[in-house]
Amino acid sequence: MVHQSLATMIYNAMFLCGLFLMLVAARVNAEELILRAPLVPVQSATVYAGMNARMQQVNFEVGDRVVKGDTLMVLSRRDLRVKEAAARIALKKAQTLKARLEVLHDKNLVSDQQLENVRFDAEVAHYNWVAARMELDRTAIIAPQDGMVVEVNVKAGDWILAYTAVARVIDPEDLQVHLFVSEKRLNAIRMNMPLSAVPTAGGKRALPGRVIGISPVIDPENGTCKVTGLFLNAGKHVRPGALVNVTIGR
Repeated sequence: MVHQSLATMIYNAMFLCGLFLMLVAARVNAEELILRAPLVPVQSATVYAGMNARMQQVNFEVGDRVVKGDTLMVLSRRDLRVKEAAARIALKKAQTLKARLEVLHDKNLVSDQQLENVRFDAEVAHYNWVAARMELDRTAIIAPQDGMVVEVNVKAGDWILAYTAVARVIDPEDLQVHLFVSEKRLNAIRMNMPLSAVPTAGGKRALPGRVIGISPVIDPENGTCKVTGLFLNAGKHVRPGALVNVTIGR
């Protein structure tokens, strides 16, 4: 009886120990599925100046809403305005001359070759004006998408170099996270798997999301794979850039 009771106690102790280790392992695995990352805009566009010029005017401030095609800023290039005006005048003269010679040609007062030459000159003048107009249009810096201005890096009067980043526009509604999942956990991740994001600042409800991208490669330096999660309309509840704890598969 004593030996049987002792054996039972040892068995129970081993069982409880094994159960405890399983619970610890499960907890570790669960913790590996909780990753911290910032929520960033799905759509974000940095706006660049297309030429060297003086900044003439800035039409929007940080926090303003814009629509694709809005003129964010205007660069001042007097030489381009003069060039466009001269090309426009030359085009008007060429078109006037062409119209006059077409009338004379109908009366057999000018030759076919004379009319053809004038028509060619008018076409060249038109292309010259189009090129000058397009170059002048580049002085207007346009919003590339609907959204909100979150950066304005220049002010009126600044001298701007070509390819300088002058502003940034984002869509603040739909947000995403880039999670770096260990190779060990990667097999448990699949496309459209549900996500739950809780802001680390607290006081906010969990945001529902889903996996929309899994990188085909693993970073050899740290053994992680980038997983992208989408949170539609999350910007209505948190600001872009908010740090969140993301639970995968819950």
